[in-house]
Amino acid sequence: MSLLSKIPRPFHGDVVVRQEPCRICGTADGKRIGVVDYWDIRTSSVILCGHCGLAQLDPMLTHEETAKGCLAYYIEESLRVTQHEHERNLVRNYRRGIHFAHTLKQRGANPKDVLEIGPGSGYFLEGIKAVFPEIAITVMDVNKEILDFNAQQHGYHTIQATLEEHNASLDARFDLIIARDILEHVVDVAAVIKNLSAYCRKGGLFHFITPNGHEDVWKHYLTFTDLHKNSELLINHVNYFDGKGLFDFLGTQGFTPVEYYTYRFKTSLKGKGWKRAAELRAAVSKKLEADPFVNERIHDVQEMSFDKKKVLSAWYLKNPGGTLARWICAFHHGYLLTLDPFHNVGHEIHGIFKRN
Repeated sequence: MSLLSKIPRPFHGDVVVRQEPCRICGTADGKRIGVVDYWDIRTSSVILCGHCGLAQLDPMLTHEETAKGCLAYYIEESLRVTQHEHERNLVRNYRRGIHFAHTLKQRGANPKDVLEIGPGSGYFLEGIKAVFPEIAITVMDVNKEILDFNAQQHGYHTIQATLEEHNASLDARFDLIIARDILEHVVDVAAVIKNLSAYCRKGGLFHFITPNGHEDVWKHYLTFTDLHKNSELLINHVNYFDGKGLFDFLGTQGFTPVEYYTYRFKTSLKGKGWKRAAELRAAVSKKLEADPFVNERIHDVQEMSFDKKKVLSAWYLKNPGGTLARWICAFHHGYLLTLDPFHNVGHEIHGIFKRN
């Protein structure tokens, strides 16, 4: 309990009038706790809302800016990681999907129609499909490159759209909606969650993971308050969630909790969210140029390919619905130690909510 007594440390900053109101509660002012450069595309303040606890960029990125920066980061990350590590990550995501599907089975859930927004590699969904082979899968993303990969690797139905756009043809269509590591990226999180609530059938499930916002924004806060400089934002984390604020907003949109917790506490022990240390600061901005990077390196990423059978060739994955695979996947990806997200302690927030 000594750790919980230290964190989360309060953020200090000047209260300012926002250029744009809070995307969740509409509050017109907030505490300025950072300044970030999103590549060379946009400079924004990070404003902490005193009403709902959400910290977000102000001004917010446009959809076009988000798409440009996301593609640049997708290329940067793809080229930074070796082919072997890429393949290991695909296996990890597949195992996570198997583990998640078995937890659904234990709860008596049997999803038929699944939507994932921001699907990444699509291997998490493949793990779910290995346990529920009859499910129909749809993926939605703003980037065509990611959707093309999912269509070619897995044969998923794809929808290219900004997630804030409401698509009435999807209303009440899905009994499982997944948003893993995506809510922190979206321009208007309230609009996205409202859409997902509409797309989810009554009694259906909404699963998400997102960083604990207090830890996630801490690096930008330290660079701003210690060095008085802009920090670099390559991956577009534009929303930093408060555990209670996120929970309360989901409730207003017709969702009730099935599971809600934080996990992974190694970063907390090392000081994220409470300790002032140089190694915890975000990098000072270099205003890296997005367009030249994309134009020069996109072809290197497009040449990457994966042999799905080879990637998933581990012996214990031969029967993903079996007891042995379930145990091994739970060993790798289950969490014995969890906390209430209201504490804002831990690296990630995990949620499964039911649509009323």
